[in-house]
Amino acid sequence: MKKLLSLALALLICACGTVTPVPAWKENAYRHLDDYKTSFLTGREESTEPHFVKARREMAAGNDLSILTIAYLTKYSLHTASLESFDSSEFAKLYGLEPNAVDMAYCHFLKGNFSAVDARALPSRYTGVLKAALSKDLTAAAREIAAIDDPLSRLIACGVWVRYLPSDETILQMAIATASANGWRRPLWAYLTKLQTYYFEQNDVIKANTIKARLDLLKKD
Repeated sequence: MKKLLSLALALLICACGTVTPVPAWKENAYRHLDDYKTSFLTGREESTEPHFVKARREMAAGNDLSILTIAYLTKYSLHTASLESFDSSEFAKLYGLEPNAVDMAYCHFLKGNFSAVDARALPSRYTGVLKAALSKDLTAAAREIAAIDDPLSRLIACGVWVRYLPSDETILQMAIATASANGWRRPLWAYLTKLQTYYFEQNDVIKANTIKARLDLLKKD
């Protein structure tokens, strides 16, 4: 995910070179997209969507569909990292106008369409996770996810696995640790809730109730 946003930054900020002034819409678009990412992950509900709307408006003004596609994939990634579903219809429209194999591979990955993912086009940090998903190898998945250096990319990989495949305490705790270390409240609560459900399914009522008590304390204003 860090590389995806770095690509966005490169497109939005650096594409014009060092001599030509950077268009204001590109600077504004990246700033709003970055603000959207931060507000989403930290659970500032009241400011999340306005940032995305502003980013989209700036990108639309620039008439650059590739940048607009990155914005939507960023949005889908954040929902995935927080164990939330998303509607990919806007991406489908953009892809129909300007197809890109890398974009489609990533979107398939986020939607759990593993057999449809072109592994050669998928960002390399996720290829090991994809391989584990295709073989439904939980042990390999935990190893591959733990090896992802970028925390947001790691959390996205956790989200993909937990949403579409059987998970265990190892992956859930990894996601919780990642979200906690970065102060990302929205995904943190999602994974704690998922871990509580996991403990109940394992008939470990004591651990489940401990997680519930923790959530109750964290959610207090």
